[in-house]
Amino acid sequence: MFKLKVVTPNSTFFESDIEMVIVRTTVGDRAVLRGHIPFVAGVKKGQMKVKIDGNFRLASIGDGFITVDNETNTVLVTENASWE
Repeated sequence: MFKLKVVTPNSTFFESDIEMVIVRTTVGDRAVLRGHIPFVAGVKKGQMKVKIDGNFRLASIGDGFITVDNETNTVLVTENASWE
């Protein structure tokens, strides 16, 4: 498990411990699991898949960027986000 925080201009859309997140970056789909190497990438408008307790939850997100640090704390900053 690792921490995911999804932030929009108006609020924190989501913040919780998760198993995996999948987003479309400017260079293709990127899945993040616990222990992932640190990176920063641009995110394209589309779908975000969040895996919690073995189940995926889907959200629509806007353009933005994602950062992963040394402890796999992951922050996704996006124009907008809503659960599907």
